[in-house]
Amino acid sequence: HGETIAEPVTPGTNLAALHAEVDILAHPGLITAEEASLACEKGIFLEITTRRGHSLTNGHVLKTARLCGAKLVLNTDTHSPADLVSRDQAHNIARGSGMTEDEVAAMFKNSAYLAEKV
Repeated sequence: HGETIAEPVTPGTNLAALHAEVDILAHPGLITAEEASLACEKGIFLEITTRRGHSLTNGHVLKTARLCGAKLVLNTDTHSPADLVSRDQAHNIARGSGMTEDEVAAMFKNSAYLAEKV
C-alpha cells in the first residue's frame, strides 16, 4: 500500500514498501523520482489503479515511471464486486492516465506475467 492521496498514509510508506520484498507498490500517489528509480532497480512494479480516489495520481505515477524506467501494472484494488472493471474499461483508464497504446500493451503484459508468477 503506497502513499495514496485518497487516504491518510504516513510519509515514508512508499520507501518502506520498496525496501521490503514486494512485487507491486500499489497506489503510490505522488511518488518521487528517487522512489520510482528504486522500484526500477529492484524490479518492483508500480500500480496504475482503477480504484476511485487512488486513481487521481495515475498520470503522475505514469510520468514518474517513464522518467525512471519503472514498469507498470494495472490493478483494481477491489473491495467489492462493484470495483471490478472490464478489460476495455481498464484500457480506457490506462489511456486516460496518458499511456500510449504501446504502454498499455506492455502494462497488460506485466500484469499477466505477475499473475502467472503466482
